[in-house]
Amino acid sequence: MFRVLFILTLLIYAIGCTNIQTIDERYTIVHTIASEANLSLEKRTSSDFFLTTYHKGLNISDKNLMIYIEGDGSAWDKKNRLSKNPTPKNPLALKLAAKDSADSILYIARPCMYLKQEQLQDCPEKLWSSHRYSEEVISSINQVINSAVELSSTKSLTLVGYSGGGTVATLIAARRNDISSLVTVASNLDHKFWTELHGISPLTGSLNPLNYIDSLSMIEQTHFVGEKDKIVPKIVVESYLSKLLFKDKITINIIKDFNHSCCWEKAWPSLLNTKQ
Repeated sequence: MFRVLFILTLLIYAIGCTNIQTIDERYTIVHTIASEANLSLEKRTSSDFFLTTYHKGLNISDKNLMIYIEGDGSAWDKKNRLSKNPTPKNPLALKLAAKDSADSILYIARPCMYLKQEQLQDCPEKLWSSHRYSEEVISSINQVINSAVELSSTKSLTLVGYSGGGTVATLIAARRNDISSLVTVASNLDHKFWTELHGISPLTGSLNPLNYIDSLSMIEQTHFVGEKDKIVPKIVVESYLSKLLFKDKITINIIKDFNHSCCWEKAWPSLLNTKQ
């Protein structure tokens, strides 16, 4: 009898520790985070995609608009198997946006995230793998930003991107002239170097920030890197930095004891203050 109870206890413990999230549970998590931060849901349509956004204060025209771009999400189920749905289990960029006390905030999910199943069927898997930073992706997110700018009449934007969202933010910054500051968190800013470092497939259909060094060298930037981040170690950001023409506008902050996902959310208000 003791043996049976012991085995049942182990099974219950194992089931509890798997913490498997359904897609609906992921949707519930993101909606709850946004609601508690008074961010309103809006599904926006670009020329190529339906994009999920949350926002507040877009009607405050004289304020700087803080724009947060989500990371790559659940791109892979296992090391060699792509996910069927890139909706993130841990929407860290949204969590950062929720911690921001700014009056005007826009959060943008990546293409194919938070879609209904029938909409997701029109999303090829390459959009969260080899083409995750492709021209169509960057252009579509930039269109959403253009719409927000027209609505708010703001003249100043701060782009904030987490992980792959930082790569997207950097590529967008390179093509705009209204960026007051670019902020990235744990971001693979040189994805060619990054894929070679980890020995994984190159992102053959993606744009690389290093191809836009002239424009990027003129933008004020702050890049946060976790000291213990093994996914995007500081050498990746340093590779990007080494190619910039001017270094006086660039700050890299190595945060002690942080890794790729911990503990950005908790520390975000104070980290924001350090770069302002």
